[in-house]
Amino acid sequence: MKRTVIIALGFVALSAVSEACARQFAAEVVSYEPGTGFATEWNTGVGFTNKDAIIGAPARVTPGEWGGPITPFSPPYLPEQILSVGQGGEVTLKFAEPIRDERLNPFGLDFIVFGSAGFTITNGDFSGDGITDGTLFGQADGETRVSVSVDGDTWFTLNPEQAPMLDTYCPTDGSGDFGLPINPALGMADFVGGGLSRFAELYAGSGGGTGYDIAWAVDVDHNPVMLGQVQFLRLEVLSGKAEIDAVSDVRPQTKNLDWHFEDFMADPLANGWAVHGDESLFKWDAESDTMEVTWDSEKPNSYFYRPLGLTLTEDDAFAFTFDIVLDQVKAGHLDGQPYTFEVALGLLNIESARANEFNRGSGTDSPNLLEWDYFPDTGFGATISPTIASATSQFAAGFTFPAAMTVRETYSVRMEFDPDERALKTFMLQNGKAWKEIETVTFNDGFDGFAVDAFSISSYTAKGSDSSLLATGWVDNLAVVVARSQSKIVSARLTDRQWAARSFGFDAVGSVLERSADLREWHPVGNGVYEEGFYLRLIDRNPPIGDVFYRLVR
Repeated sequence: MKRTVIIALGFVALSAVSEACARQFAAEVVSYEPGTGFATEWNTGVGFTNKDAIIGAPARVTPGEWGGPITPFSPPYLPEQILSVGQGGEVTLKFAEPIRDERLNPFGLDFIVFGSAGFTITNGDFSGDGITDGTLFGQADGETRVSVSVDGDTWFTLNPEQAPMLDTYCPTDGSGDFGLPINPALGMADFVGGGLSRFAELYAGSGGGTGYDIAWAVDVDHNPVMLGQVQFLRLEVLSGKAEIDAVSDVRPQTKNLDWHFEDFMADPLANGWAVHGDESLFKWDAESDTMEVTWDSEKPNSYFYRPLGLTLTEDDAFAFTFDIVLDQVKAGHLDGQPYTFEVALGLLNIESARANEFNRGSGTDSPNLLEWDYFPDTGFGATISPTIASATSQFAAGFTFPAAMTVRETYSVRMEFDPDERALKTFMLQNGKAWKEIETVTFNDGFDGFAVDAFSISSYTAKGSDSSLLATGWVDNLAVVVARSQSKIVSARLTDRQWAARSFGFDAVGSVLERSADLREWHPVGNGVYEEGFYLRLIDRNPPIGDVFYRLVR
């Protein structure tokens, strides 16, 4: 009987993002001035001045006899849910982690302010089938201002011609995603005649609120300021009053990695790879199926890179691996340039790296990196140096030496980043056997974070400096995995009546190989996952007859 093996790809059941994560929402009220005319309870006169109301996630439900789910018709209104700011008042907030000016955010917006406005019901139906004319009740009734700061000392106002008023469109939908902004092009006219079903369509999964872009920041002369990221927000009411429920950091749009493996069996330039800089430094060898590379510090910054299809930050768990062989290495070989320079591979932000001012050798002008660096010996000992550079070019690096790599030997490198430990761990094999113990790189809460979106074989320039490098070699067998993206099963085959394959992922602990005959019922394969070098080896020693689907779950 014919046996057909069909492979279902990927990790499934990935961990969801917890709303309890304090990083997404404001974590601290730095200062609060209620101003004049702030909201008070009609029956007690008690002010809506509880600072804790603005910390954490927006309300999804209003408690009590007159409460219920938060909808665009039924906004939060209790003193423990909203904070009121009157004329001349302000509230200054600090986030546990910086908010980045992220181009991959939906609509380019970086944070969302949730208020207590609601849509007016005009058909008299308050039972769930209400209809609105698009007008609001409970919205801010004056002029507001939003400012941002990196350090809490120097402040920049968001351009009032671009920044919308606080506590207006769009009312909160407690069933939505508070990290997803609503389309800022929507306005009153779009909601005319709409009810809850129409809101659901227009909100498209968003929890509502008013979105803001850090790129709107201007200085006192009204000139744009490129901040990159901020950690402090100030919400001011210049006239009237406004109520605030919460403030949320926007999550970048995420999708699966565009690729997971690269073995250079086909022309990489026809398979998503690209070159920036000097093309002569990178050559695909069709006979050996490897990528031949020259690292020449006298040439301009040059990258052989492939976009990941998503942006990875310090909140992501991810890993990558590659093989490298060096055929020739000369460092400090040029007159007047006696110091070493790096052979580099890893992750970078391609927009940052292509900027004219990007200078890897300065140590202060090369933002958004997470890479493996090898510094050949020039008298101080050859060094393996895993490195992270933040969005503001803060550096965290490890230095393992002496660690001289032998020419024409194959070295396998695995780097994995753990967001909980804030640690970059590096492991190396020499010809398949464990080599040096490489120093782990960590960073503290003062580190600004990073955003990388491409894997790159990088030849950096050191021209005009005291350093020089000329190295040749080849790179092969690249693989990338991200916890929030599906991985891939490859190299599947039937051998001696056993099904075998491999995947690049995290450790085998917690990973389970499952099989199915119909893609509906899945059954675990006993002892189906084990570690083999830097990869996961998958095996089904007794596969059934007939069509079979496999998947890897965590």
